[in-house]
Amino acid sequence: MILGRLLQKLVTPFRALYRVVTIEGLRWAYARAKANGVLGYVPEPKSLLYVPASCLPYHISGYTTRTHAVLSSLQKAGVRLHVLTRPGYPWDRADRLQTPLEDSAERDGIVYSHAHTPSHHRPLLMYALQAVEPIMAAAKQHRVTAIQAASNHVNALPALLAARRLGIPFFYEMRGLWELSRVSRMPDFEGSEAYKQGLALEGFIARSADRLYVISDELGRYAVENWGVDPDRMALLPNCVDPEHFVSADSRVVEPNTIGYAGSLLDYEGLDVLIRALAQLKAEGIVLNLRIVGDGEVRGALEALTRTQRLTSQVHFFGRLAPEVAREVILRSTVVCLPRKPFEVCQIVTPIKLVEALAMGKPVIVPDLPVFQDELRTESSEVPGWFFKAGDAADLAGVLKTAFTDAAVLAEKSVLARAHAVKMRNWQRYVRDIYDQLPS
Repeated sequence: MILGRLLQKLVTPFRALYRVVTIEGLRWAYARAKANGVLGYVPEPKSLLYVPASCLPYHISGYTTRTHAVLSSLQKAGVRLHVLTRPGYPWDRADRLQTPLEDSAERDGIVYSHAHTPSHHRPLLMYALQAVEPIMAAAKQHRVTAIQAASNHVNALPALLAARRLGIPFFYEMRGLWELSRVSRMPDFEGSEAYKQGLALEGFIARSADRLYVISDELGRYAVENWGVDPDRMALLPNCVDPEHFVSADSRVVEPNTIGYAGSLLDYEGLDVLIRALAQLKAEGIVLNLRIVGDGEVRGALEALTRTQRLTSQVHFFGRLAPEVAREVILRSTVVCLPRKPFEVCQIVTPIKLVEALAMGKPVIVPDLPVFQDELRTESSEVPGWFFKAGDAADLAGVLKTAFTDAAVLAEKSVLARAHAVKMRNWQRYVRDIYDQLPS
């Protein structure tokens, strides 16, 4: 223990120096890219190079689901779309589900291209400078008129530098802040040199982008208050759905007294709070069934909690399922509960599974955090679900009891949920801004 603290004291100054060198080096590279642009580059109107950090089928997550949905919607909106995943991906990810056989693959009409090098397993400054080249090559090959990169800064930095060298607009799609997510799992990470560097670079990209797209109003407020981003250069690009790809559940297949959840099994998702709430209801003689689809670092702890609370006949863990199979589990559930805890990351980002549940006509039970209230705000005073006090199992138990008391109210909220998703969280409502921002 003493040796560990001593090593920490010795290493900290070097980490601080690394942070300064990285940030200042990237600022220098940015200024140089602007000053030494490519001459004679003539782009094609309304064409976009989109750079995501990961994609299907190599990773199945909310991030990759959103990526494919955004791309499909941009193509549908008339954008001349070209995709290059982060250089080095997916070969430099040990957790990839499969290895690509070729340098490009087509999925639902979207062609994802990949560049083998550079691997991101190197200092960030080195990676950013080296990864500019394959991005520039793809941009020049397709003569795009703008480059858009999605979170996080590791993915976005080389795309930003490439856009500046080509003299074309750069859009940043900020889907969250990885540093805040990590703090929810590793509290000691907050205030570390890596934490400071990550947030500083996110702010640098946000301020440098010609257009900043934020996943929520709360994240937009964070960018304005912490980094001084000009609100006039910012637009909302929340999690949405294409209504044609989601159907409202047939009431005949919905199983009564069931709660659905599909997503990562992480501490901040709050599933332990939900399990404790079910235990309280069982003590009152109210039996509800919970279906959990997904996997993650707290699955073992959740299964152990289920056993100690004597809920093994009510709580079912399905593990990781294909997206279409997971959707079927949700369709058969009466409601969907997303019991996120009040960590900072949960206060600025909502999961895409929220709007997908709404699109399937599922009333939702969510914490009373402002970001969830923003997401469920309707033109009327009605809400397509219920709120509970974040992190409070007793309050959640009371809300669940209320939700399952009246079948007629459940039916009304089901209709409201679908209508809200179709009208207020339709991709075409938001990607139009990206199309309009592309030079003609």
